[in-house]
Amino acid sequence: MSMNTALSGIQAAQTDISATSHNIANVSTTGFRSSDVSFADVYNSSPYSVARTQVGSGTRVTQVSQNFAQGNITTTGRALDLAIQGQGFFATQQISDTGERTGAALYTRAGDFTLTAEGRITNTAGNALLGWPVSAEGGALSQIAADAGPISVPLSMGQTVASTALNVDVSLPTSGALLGQQAAVPPAAFDSGDATTWAHRTTVPMVSGNGQVIEGELYFVKTDAPDAADPSSQWQVHLVVDGVTTTSAASDLTFDGDGTLTTAQPMAFTDASGGTFSLDMSGSRLADNPFTVQSATADGTRQATMTSLEVDDTGTIWASYGAGRPIAMGKVMVATFANPQGLAPQGNASFRASSASGEPLVGAPGSAGFGSLRSGALEESNVDLTSELVDLITAQRNYQASAKALETNSSLMQSIIKIS
Repeated sequence: MSMNTALSGIQAAQTDISATSHNIANVSTTGFRSSDVSFADVYNSSPYSVARTQVGSGTRVTQVSQNFAQGNITTTGRALDLAIQGQGFFATQQISDTGERTGAALYTRAGDFTLTAEGRITNTAGNALLGWPVSAEGGALSQIAADAGPISVPLSMGQTVASTALNVDVSLPTSGALLGQQAAVPPAAFDSGDATTWAHRTTVPMVSGNGQVIEGELYFVKTDAPDAADPSSQWQVHLVVDGVTTTSAASDLTFDGDGTLTTAQPMAFTDASGGTFSLDMSGSRLADNPFTVQSATADGTRQATMTSLEVDDTGTIWASYGAGRPIAMGKVMVATFANPQGLAPQGNASFRASSASGEPLVGAPGSAGFGSLRSGALEESNVDLTSELVDLITAQRNYQASAKALETNSSLMQSIIKIS
């Protein structure tokens, strides 16, 4: 029995060394909670044992408990690096490819989250951060655990609408000396690549069907000059969209003797694929000055991409798109437990609720009973390296002492065998 007693001491010391080594290995792991091993003595007693002569039978491990003391908080500056100051855990869960929640929820103090291409906020283990939907003002629409879900933050907002309508107002010159490189009136057949076939050019930013910014080009060609019999001036406009010349049944611009445009607006253009564009130049006129552009716009919109993301101290996540105002996307849920020591470690600095821990109590960061939230910061491991090194030395000595006791018992046993 004395050999078993010594062996129990070796096994206990091994467990202590393993736990201490695990703590030391995770001294730099974000949100890691250190663990402590508790032991109890062992007595093999019976109703007939005499208390004053009873000798113990060694030791046993009674519990490996987690140390949930606050770790140091360091600033990172990243919006989705989150730290809880005080009580509480972030709630996370695995999400399938179809967006369904799978497996049990996991709870962690590690707040190093990132935004995926699908718009989910996930931790380093790939689990999504859980929270509640919010109102436009950022208030949670519910604070019940059953209503929580993965917080979604899309990378872009809105829909792409291709440009089809242009509004351009220009001032065309009356003087024949202000025709750019146009060689004759009228010139040879129009060619956008030949500057001698047109007088002036301007561009208009447009949006393609796939959301890309493309260029609409307008070329102005003088086709007839005024004379005594006809004081009007004739011009022609050509539209080139993204390098492709469009066609029009009526693209002539007629100005009366006062320089006022008399051609009905807008004008219609068609590209080779059948796409149609309208061009309204109703504000254009002739003037005794060089060619100028008063305005040049096109309709069409692009999806607005995310320009900023921030998390306030109440846990509300705000995203801005384009030049728009911040939009509330969700509120982070924080969970506490009646008995945190009952949580089951799952790796990745995460824990699973158990019957010993009880069901999670949930709430918003900073509310009664829940810690406050800091964005742009992370909670470090709460391992005290100095204490762990001292514990490691102590456990090593305990191991050596128990090993020596086992060796002594073995020597005594051999001596007895030799005597017999």
